[in-house]
Amino acid sequence: MRHLQQHLSLALEAARMAIWDTELDGDQVLDSTVNWTAPGAALLGLAPASLEQPFAVFLKCVYSDDRDTLLDTMQGGVDSLGSYQVEYRVLWPDGTLHWLAAKAQVRCDGSGHACGTIGMIWDITERKLNELSTLRQREFATITLRSIGEGVITTDQHGKTQYLNRMAEQLTGWTSEQAIGRNISVTLPLLDETEDGAMEHVALRCLRLRQTVSIGNHTVLVTHAGRRIAVEESAAPIWSDNGEVLGVVVVFRDVSHERKLSKQLSWHATHDTLTGLINRHEFENQIAAALHSAKEDGHVHALLYMDLDQFKIVNDTCGHGAGDQLLQLLSKMLQTQMRDSDILARLGGDELGVLLPHCPPRQAMLIADELRLSIKNFRFVWESYAFELGVSIGVVEINHNSKSMTELLVAADQACYLAKERGRNRVHLYQESDQRLAQRHGETMWVSRLHEAFERQHFRLYAQPIVSLNGHQEHHDEVLIRILGAKGDLILPGAFIPAAERYDMMVAIDRWVIAAVCRHVKAVRDALPAEQAFVAQRHPVPAQFSINLSGTSVSDDGLHDYIIEQFVRHEIAPEQICFEITETAVIANLPKAQAFMAGLKALGCRFSLDDFGSGLSSFAYLKALPVDYLKIDGVFIRDIANNAINRAMVKAINEVGHVMGISTVAEYVEDEATLAIVRELGVDFAQGYAVGRLRPLAASA
Repeated sequence: MRHLQQHLSLALEAARMAIWDTELDGDQVLDSTVNWTAPGAALLGLAPASLEQPFAVFLKCVYSDDRDTLLDTMQGGVDSLGSYQVEYRVLWPDGTLHWLAAKAQVRCDGSGHACGTIGMIWDITERKLNELSTLRQREFATITLRSIGEGVITTDQHGKTQYLNRMAEQLTGWTSEQAIGRNISVTLPLLDETEDGAMEHVALRCLRLRQTVSIGNHTVLVTHAGRRIAVEESAAPIWSDNGEVLGVVVVFRDVSHERKLSKQLSWHATHDTLTGLINRHEFENQIAAALHSAKEDGHVHALLYMDLDQFKIVNDTCGHGAGDQLLQLLSKMLQTQMRDSDILARLGGDELGVLLPHCPPRQAMLIADELRLSIKNFRFVWESYAFELGVSIGVVEINHNSKSMTELLVAADQACYLAKERGRNRVHLYQESDQRLAQRHGETMWVSRLHEAFERQHFRLYAQPIVSLNGHQEHHDEVLIRILGAKGDLILPGAFIPAAERYDMMVAIDRWVIAAVCRHVKAVRDALPAEQAFVAQRHPVPAQFSINLSGTSVSDDGLHDYIIEQFVRHEIAPEQICFEITETAVIANLPKAQAFMAGLKALGCRFSLDDFGSGLSSFAYLKALPVDYLKIDGVFIRDIANNAINRAMVKAINEVGHVMGISTVAEYVEDEATLAIVRELGVDFAQGYAVGRLRPLAASA
């Protein structure tokens, strides 16, 4: 017997258990006595020795919140003459709290009355603390999931929904209670908006591949109520400790605003804001595609170049507002006469282009003449004025012999020019001999005038201030070039830059401007008193000049060294020079532009991206360029007071620029109302008549 007791004691000690023994005096547990072995007393934090306690005394060791539960459980076992099990807390004399678990069987005397209980008791404090820690972590995770701004859904290994956080409930329209147990494709139905059809669900694909999965940028969520929401989503497996996939967690968010803005940006990148027609950049892409099909498949297409004959009279008589409305009305009228496959574009100003796919020259001439008659019969009325318009149209065949998209546009422009030369309001089909004739009548004249401007120093520079809208005192001017005409008038760049670009004279013009600006900076410094000039040379005044560079110059291998040479010759601090480059010029030769900009940035020069938003199809280019200033295209600024879309565009471009650490400049700020809006939107700088007019730059005289 003693041997068995020793084995029992060793077994209990190994299991860290003790005997739980009570003796009843009547039928009430509260009147019973608890008998403790030494290990049992130790569970109460007492000395490890045999102990006999009235139950009422023992109950004082029990944590106050657990006393009633313990007593009721034990009394229930006694009343039923059965067994019970219970977990409760005890407060040790040192003030620490411990969890105990007990299981016991009621003992009966010979007459069948309860006389006591006997069972086992052991410490479960560590397990309880682990459970509480796990519970807290789970509660914390649940609170976190419910509060984050993205939808979260978890599934089991079969794709059955297990949990939705609050944002997931809001986005899908399902509550967690409704969704649990349903297939994820039901609670989170996703479609590809580009195909408007079913797609493999991101969660099911994740389960199939057993890896994290992200889907593209065209996913649409169909809510429980049938509404469609643009979303971005990803799914990741939930792994067990032994490497089994227990399920999937899907994270998704509402990107409706971003996707709408992206579509707006994409539309504005390819369309003319005023007329809604595609713009020159996109039209050139369409011509390039037509040229490719002509060379690869032998197709024949036609290109029309249209120039309105009386448009300038409308602008001069009634103002630009009338001219804008005329273009809008005329564009709508012409669109009604286009075939479904025809492409109508605004190329700039009063110039329109039409691409006629699969159209031989004879048919193209008939269509062009129909368009000419439609415009001739069109009457434009503005207030008390009525105008009759005309149009000169150049037609070019696109076939397998056509050389390039640029040459096609030049040929169409030359044919249009000859239509004007021969009396206006007519159609002319381009012939090879037209090129020489057009050169004699038009562009050769401009080439000679440009050479004359160099020889007789007829170029003039003007400066227009770029004014800070947030209190900075930095003095910043954009330098603009003009030609002094024979009658003392100033010829604007729009008249001679196209010819200069076509006949490779832009590099020479840009170099002339760079040298002239450097001479001006040196002349201003030299005019200062000796002491101030010394300080200005070592610590340049906070004046900055923006110089426009053509795409040709950016690609010129020798321009970088020429700029450094001018800096050295005139002792110019590179920090005083900012180069303005249009986004289209940069994109035309991105690697060379990046290298050119990086080299001059290293010296301290700054760069401004001009006309931003007019032709860029993605902000991705911006990330690759070391740009200091972003000049928001004036087409968005001019009508910002009355056009909500323009305002949204300016706001978006400004915010993107600031996120990337780039200062923003609003061009064509012509009045106080426009100035107030761009200031309100947080644009950094403004340029236009509302903040400063052009003034001559002395060094160019």
